[in-house]
Parts: sequence; structure tokens; C-alpha cells
Amino acid sequence: MKRFDIDSDKAENPESTEPTPRRRGARAVEMVPTLVTLGNLFSGFLAIAYLTDSMTVVDDSVRIGLIEKAAGLIFLAMFFDAVDGWVARKMGSSSDFGAQVDSICDAVSFGAAPALLFKVMCEAEPNGIGGKSALVLAVLFLACAVLRLARFNLETEADESSHQSFEGLPTPAAAAVIASLAYANVELDRGLANSWIKDGLPYLMPFVAFLMVSRFPYVHAASFLLKRKSFPMLIALVFLVGVIVLQPVVMVPGLCVAFMVWGPLFYLWRRLIQGKDEPLV
Repeated sequence: MKRFDIDSDKAENPESTEPTPRRRGARAVEMVPTLVTLGNLFSGFLAIAYLTDSMTVVDDSVRIGLIEKAAGLIFLAMFFDAVDGWVARKMGSSSDFGAQVDSICDAVSFGAAPALLFKVMCEAEPNGIGGKSALVLAVLFLACAVLRLARFNLETEADESSHQSFEGLPTPAAAAVIASLAYANVELDRGLANSWIKDGLPYLMPFVAFLMVSRFPYVHAASFLLKRKSFPMLIALVFLVGVIVLQPVVMVPGLCVAFMVWGPLFYLWRRLIQGKDEPLV
């Protein structure tokens, strides 16, 4: 009796393209990070759905609740985005396909969703800029997010070391700035969500958009903190989490804005103090 052997069968029929059990297993492994990435996409799309619903609601409390949920879903998309890359690298299933899916999902969750969030906030109550200006700023943010993602795909390798630092503000961080300020705006004015934050956000929007396409250096915040394996760092993180829980309205947007301005400040330090000639964009 002839023993069944996959390799020998493939040798006898070299034109056969049917995947072997090992290849099927590899494809099954790659499904895990892809499904996590699609969680990012689902969160971003659900945020957009809540925002479009808020534009047709008359009751202010319901409208503000939908905007608040949309901001929270953008942060949930950030969680999925942080986990999928880690899962892919740990499982050894990083691929060009996964990178492209990740960028498409990021364009929705960290480009379209925060851009629409900004537009809805501006049009809900008058804040000094017209609807056309709000639309232009929202499209500018979205365009810079897409350009940032395209450049990242071309210039970044799949290995883990290339994900420890970035050139330009990462799109999840840019989306976090908009979402955190939207959250703070709601908390400061539960009645109409029309605080001073919304008045200043149109002036911040083009700056955030520019940071995404700039060459300002940024570190991977989670990796930077978690790799500091020391007891003092652990205590500092515990206290930081405690302060965030006690004062989320101040700490969440404060940390997001602080990370945003880190890049320009570090760029100036390296250029003016250390004398390094680095490109701006």
C-alpha cells in the first residue's frame, strides 16, 4: 500500500495549487490579527454612524450623548489598532496584506471619524466659523491623515523595531487629540456642549493636520512606557492611572495635547541645541 505523503503527492503533481495543511494553518493564524484590525474599522464606522444620527436629532441631550459615544468609539478603535500590530508580530504573521488592511481601517477610524466629529461639533452650535470653513478644515484633516498613512506604509518595515518611533504625528494620536477635546467640551457644558474648547478647536485643527505630514519625531508611547521595567516606573504608572480616573476631563486631553506638542519641541531641541539639520516635511 502506498503511504499518503503530502510532499510526494505534490512532487507527482507539481502543477497542483491546492494549499497544504501547513499553508491552511498559516492562513488561519493570519486571521486573528486581521479580525482585531476589523474591530478598529467597526469602531470607526459606528462612530461615524452615531455622528450622522446626531445631525438629525432635535433634543440636545440625545445629540450630545451621541457625540460623546462617537468620541469614546474613536478611543476604542485606538485600542484595537494598538493590539492588532502587537498580535501580528507576536504570532509572526505580519504581512503586506495586514499592513494595507490596517491603513484602510485607520483612514476610516482616525481620518474620517474625527474629521466628521469636528464638523458636527462646529455645526451644532455657532462658534465663529461657517459651515464651509468647518468642511474645509475637516477635509484638510482627512487628507493629511491619508497622506500620513500612505507615507508610513512606504517607509516603514514590518519588523518590531521600526514601530518604536515615528516621523510625523501618528494618526491615532491626532484622532485622540480631537476626540479627547470633544469629550472635554461635552463635560464642560452638558447642556449645549458649547464651551471654550469648541471655540478654539478650529484654530487647532490645521496645526494637528500639519503635524501628521511633518517629519517631527515621535516615540511609540505604549512601548516607551511598558519597556521601562523598573519599580519606580510601575509606581508612576499606577499613580498616573489613578489621576486619570479621578480627573479624566483634565488628564485625558492634557496627555493627548502634551504628546502632540512633544514632536515640535523635540525637533527644535535637536535642530537649535544639537545643531542637526533635519527636514520639516
